[in-house]
Amino acid sequence: MLSEIREIMKGNVLVLTVCSSLWRISIDIIWPYLALYVIALGGEYETVGQVMAVGNIASMMLYPLGGYIADYQGRIKVMGYMTYVYAFTFLIFVFTESWLWVAVGMFMQSLVTFYIPAMQALMADSIPAHKRGIGFAATMAIPGAFGVASPLIGGWLIEQLGVKIAVKGLYAAGFFVALIVATLRLKYLKEMRVRKGPGLNITVRRVPGLVLESYRDVLRTVKGASKPLLTYSVLVSSAAFFVSMVSPFWIIRAIEVIGLNTWQWGTLSLLNGTINVLLSFPAGRIVDRFNKRWVAGICLIACSIPCLLFLRATTFTHVALLLAACTIPNTFINPVFQAMFIDMTPPDRRGRM
Repeated sequence: MLSEIREIMKGNVLVLTVCSSLWRISIDIIWPYLALYVIALGGEYETVGQVMAVGNIASMMLYPLGGYIADYQGRIKVMGYMTYVYAFTFLIFVFTESWLWVAVGMFMQSLVTFYIPAMQALMADSIPAHKRGIGFAATMAIPGAFGVASPLIGGWLIEQLGVKIAVKGLYAAGFFVALIVATLRLKYLKEMRVRKGPGLNITVRRVPGLVLESYRDVLRTVKGASKPLLTYSVLVSSAAFFVSMVSPFWIIRAIEVIGLNTWQWGTLSLLNGTINVLLSFPAGRIVDRFNKRWVAGICLIACSIPCLLFLRATTFTHVALLLAACTIPNTFINPVFQAMFIDMTPPDRRGRM
């Protein structure tokens, strides 16, 4: 297995994995507690959902543009420059005293993440076709190993300093990490596809037209997609919708209903992260070896049961067992979904799809 990982972990894959590792260290320490930060700044339960919804809406607005630029112009520059912009959005969270500005920060962060299709397409092009399962598993497990203790540290800091002071300090640290990641992406990543033609003439004046054209291109791309790919897209979109709707409130239920504290929640995150790291490489091997559709279907069903039982949990042990039971199949879902998508999508359309 180590020889397979060494074979994959070079060039763009290595750079992207290093960047993701730095990212996970800084993001995983904050993200589990964002809902608590919103409430600490005067928000309500409904506010948490509104803030998350604002972020999701912003993501949808420019994602087609990101995929369009990735396939027609190139992937490196859009990733690097937008990561710089993303870095400065951290400062909104540092200096705000209102949950409304947290919503603004979420909107801005999500708006500039339209580079993610470019990053995913570049990663897909850089991993050998026969190693996609283990390749995607490695690129998720290694960053996960670096970020595995981050939620525990974040929970401890919140217990010691309070939600507002701790989260503000962590966002300030994240600002500097994001600057480093942006620089690494621009300096060391290499384009995998030779651009044909003059490319896109991207100027500020042309951005509205490019956005409109990218949406038209999405419609053309969807019309030309295969039926299995469309079915896959509906399945993934449905799963993402319900996960986004529910996941921000797990920590609120755990703390305010079950009675856990942030240190205990961080401990649970450490446990789940450890399980994810330990199982990622075996999961990748299984994805490469067995029918991907069966693996995806079984894991989705297995993930649903702990989510339902979470409503009956009353102790730390209950929550720990349920989260672990959910993490195990979820470890398989990420690499199998990535591998299925790449198998079904032509290289020149991966950014847009």
